[in-house]
Amino acid sequence: MKYDWNIIGHQKQIEQLEQEIQLDSISHAYLFSGPKNTGKFRIARTFATILQCQNNFCKTCKDCHLIQKKVHPDVILMPDDGESIKIDQVRELIRKTSLTTQSKYRIIVIENIERMPIEAQNSFLKTLEEPISKTIFLLTTTQINKVLPTILSRVRQYSFPNISDDILRKYLKEEYDNNPNIEEIVNISQGRPGLAINLSKNIEALIEQRNIYNQIENFLSKNNLSQKISFVENLCEDDNLFNLFFDAFYRYLRKLIFDYMENIDNPIKKRFNLEEITNLFESLEKTRYLIQRNVNKKLALENFFLMTEK
Repeated sequence: MKYDWNIIGHQKQIEQLEQEIQLDSISHAYLFSGPKNTGKFRIARTFATILQCQNNFCKTCKDCHLIQKKVHPDVILMPDDGESIKIDQVRELIRKTSLTTQSKYRIIVIENIERMPIEAQNSFLKTLEEPISKTIFLLTTTQINKVLPTILSRVRQYSFPNISDDILRKYLKEEYDNNPNIEEIVNISQGRPGLAINLSKNIEALIEQRNIYNQIENFLSKNNLSQKISFVENLCEDDNLFNLFFDAFYRYLRKLIFDYMENIDNPIKKRFNLEEITNLFESLEKTRYLIQRNVNKKLALENFFLMTEK
């Protein structure tokens, strides 16, 4: 690769982006899709810096420094703050694209475009349909199914899936060789570099992951519906715990399926056969899907936990 992207994995996608730069075939809009914590927004920011820098991504010029400090007048960064992107914000973005720019481009980087409600997406679509000179949109999404098909048809798409455990393990050993928890971190991260780096730097976050994983194992090992209902109430009040729960439960069920396939002894196998574990996996997927579509969170989770009672 020509540039130092400082990214773990995704070599083919990055090489393709570099080729577009070299061939001067830059699109007016990109959509980087993939799971959370795979590096999409970081790649979008780096791509924006490379495009603006007049010295081959020198990292020392004024443009590079201003983008790094998030104060470049012609690079608008909209990281995911947990809030939806309202139509008034979209209209303000559109207004800014009509202003004169002194830079090579005006670049707007939006994390998780699915945060736009349908009305806002339709308003945003008008800008994509009539590209403005020197303006580039770099968009990311973790839920491409929530992005309007008309938007998808007007952007150049790149997919950034989970990276392989081998690539992630190699990076962690090079950067955190004295960390005794590398294998556990690789297992928890499931190919998500952002999560792996956070767990490597933050032992409290790693302990939190361990605790919820152990709690799930405890839930599956015995019947205690009142304890599970109490846990559901905590999940509904804590968004971070809610996300950790789904990740940990997916990971635990995958391990159970692997244990069955490899004939590895596991006490949970005495309570659930392979078909039941597969059904739990599918039910967990359905529960998350329903909650994402605003079904009552508490009710959906309670119904799921009823399946774990034997």
